[in-house]
Amino acid sequence: MQTKKIPRKARRADQNIHRVETPVSTTLRRVFFWPALLLGIIWALPLTLFGLLLALPIRLIKGHVMVFNGGTYALVVRGPFGDQLLARHPFGAMSAMAIGHVVVVAQDAMSTRILTHELAHVSQAARWGMLFPFAYLAASAWALIHGRDAYWHNTFEVAARDAERHI
Repeated sequence: MQTKKIPRKARRADQNIHRVETPVSTTLRRVFFWPALLLGIIWALPLTLFGLLLALPIRLIKGHVMVFNGGTYALVVRGPFGDQLLARHPFGAMSAMAIGHVVVVAQDAMSTRILTHELAHVSQAARWGMLFPFAYLAASAWALIHGRDAYWHNTFEVAARDAERHI
């Protein structure tokens, strides 16, 4: 007798069947959304202020800024100076990076996938606050200690890539 393997998407859909929205859960979500959002922004404020220090010269040197709402609010900045910063990042060239509630994106890399990935990091910063950079480095160190890649096996990066898959 052969067993039929259920495709991953079908399993996810099946798991979501048991999630039932009730008037109470909907009301609670509405009531606590804004206070939770504000607390997350305040908790990540030191990181966001550093991100704003980077965003200012990017904007002033022919850059563009937009506010993006993807579950949490983020200031998305891109421009020629941002491209230079991302190309010369100490950990290697990258397409985008999130610092608190500020996302710096390379001009040629702006996509739904990258924004989704970086917004996952914005949400992580809202949860972890000033501890986020230390937790991120600890997760990279943990991966290295276990013989894995510091970026690809970092739990924060794995979660951000998982968010990309749900677009």
